[in-house]
Amino acid sequence: MNILVIGANGPLGRLVIQFILEVGDHRAVALLQNNAQAAYFNEKGIENFIYSPKESIEFFLEKIRNVDAIVIADHNLHDIIPDAIIEIDETVNLLETLKYSKLKRVVHISTFETRKEEWMHLPVYFRQIMIKNYYVDQWIRMSSLDYTIIHPGNLNDKKGTGFVKIVASNVRQGNISREDVAKIVLACLENQSTIRKEFKIVTGKDPIAEAINSVF
Repeated sequence: MNILVIGANGPLGRLVIQFILEVGDHRAVALLQNNAQAAYFNEKGIENFIYSPKESIEFFLEKIRNVDAIVIADHNLHDIIPDAIIEIDETVNLLETLKYSKLKRVVHISTFETRKEEWMHLPVYFRQIMIKNYYVDQWIRMSSLDYTIIHPGNLNDKKGTGFVKIVASNVRQGNISREDVAKIVLACLENQSTIRKEFKIVTGKDPIAEAINSVF
């Protein structure tokens, strides 16, 4: 499977690419914003291309011509720009471009919480990414894409355990390592039963494959 990773330069995006390549049966392509980001991937021999909203639809379609799935992993708070509306627009415009391609499979790594009634309970610095994901998730749900939406708990840099737990949608707190989220992404891509599903997931006691199989 050829997998394009949007947000590839963030900590989570890099891990997603790492685990895609470690499996050996897949090929990873990194979507980047500038040459400075490309240096890291070029050094490691990872295929990549630079894309900005100023590029034409034809440019993007040509780059994804052989791509089978897209992972949206732009989950880095430090990369958030001041205007959430712009980020929403850029992400949705990319997804709308897929109407002109055969590509249907999309995995979106959202935030743990996106419900509007919870927006005011979170720190101000975190609300923007949550609001962005609320609207991107809404668009994805209403699309014809073969999507999976993952709502991971608070991300940390601990070593992954490989054991997780699917939790109820009304659960407000939970933690999980970026390593485990990266592995969950790959498990979803390899499991057709996760298509048009979404779930909250935190560190737990169930092996990742077993937990993913329980999603319904």
